Amino acid sequence: MLVDATGALPVLPDLPADHDGHALADVLALVGADIPLAPTAKLADGGFVHLVGMRGGAPEGALVAPDALADPAHAAVVAPALAELDPRRSPVLRPDWFRPGWFDLVEAWIDAVLAPSGRRRTGPVEPFRLWSISAVVRVPTDGGELWCKASCDHFRREASIHAAVERLLPDLVPRLVAIERDEGWLLMEPMDGTEQDEQPAGTAAEVAQRWAAAQLEAIEHVPALLAAGLEHRGADATIAAFLRLLATSAELELLTDAELADVRAAADRAVALTRACWEAGIPETLAHGDLHLGNVAWDGRALRIFDWTDGCVSHPFLDATHLTRFADDASASAAKAVYAAVWRDALPSVDVDRALRLAPLADLVFQTVTFEAIAAATEQQSAWELGGVVARNLRLLPGLVVEVG
Repeated sequence: MLVDATGALPVLPDLPADHDGHALADVLALVGADIPLAPTAKLADGGFVHLVGMRGGAPEGALVAPDALADPAHAAVVAPALAELDPRRSPVLRPDWFRPGWFDLVEAWIDAVLAPSGRRRTGPVEPFRLWSISAVVRVPTDGGELWCKASCDHFRREASIHAAVERLLPDLVPRLVAIERDEGWLLMEPMDGTEQDEQPAGTAAEVAQRWAAAQLEAIEHVPALLAAGLEHRGADATIAAFLRLLATSAELELLTDAELADVRAAADRAVALTRACWEAGIPETLAHGDLHLGNVAWDGRALRIFDWTDGCVSHPFLDATHLTRFADDASASAAKAVYAAVWRDALPSVDVDRALRLAPLADLVFQTVTFEAIAAATEQQSAWELGGVVARNLRLLPGLVVEVG
């Protein structure tokens, strides 16, 4: 391990309280590293240890064994991380990008798919974000940068889902250069307008209107989408999974006895209202599953919706309520209005407003199921990343049941 003169690991500079954390590039640059070697570990005191390394050569500085680290808490994290670089000792649920040789495999694939076009990679891929869910790397080429994404085993179908959606809605998703279906890899063209603070005013309403129209267009293509590998997350499947987690979720232990009692008391009504949302007359269609402005690129000219890990066939209004849930009040109201108007025009005999009133509860149930599945597919060292979301959603359930119905 690389340490300073005191035998301690290098330390990142402090950040303001409202900052969302160091970018991976900052972490790698601090010690001249190239790649993460293992998931970031969270310590009992709330600190983090980033486990990074080099693809070739050796860094400058003092190298010591993990048990020589000045901080025993660091040693307790670093020692198993090094041992787990041996494929025979790697945790079963560890994503491939934390396994030796993964970056070489990805670069070889990129080179192979670019070769027929004459385009050439001009340097090593650059890690942008790697965590339990996915890995995103920047790819420098002689024709401009590309982006490559890989998803964990739980979301490995994203490559096939994205390709299916692109065939149907080519102007609404990132342009694919290539995919590797078996590995779940996507090579994509870059997009403008991915940073929310750079998106123009009215972005939520623009997304709502365009996405409502796209969902209506997709209704007749549902059989093809299902055949392409999109999961059907209908009322029955969603409710069944929700009832299972109410009996078995590990995050039930995060609730107080009073909170758990409130959740159980509200569960039957939550299920009934969720089913009522599905039975309100809105046909199932293509759903993004996690639609918010952080998964949207919009620069005022081109709109692209990305991150199709949760793409499925489901109730369309789940996307609408999820989009507006994270927007400010004015943006949310505008987005709801334009979304509803598109559906009212298309289905004048359906009570669109009732379905929209029920959708926030149905989406909460849907999202709780989503995060329960993610938790089950995540190794223990990464559990902190999304841990607690199921419990947080369950705490919201009783109040939302009262509000909705």
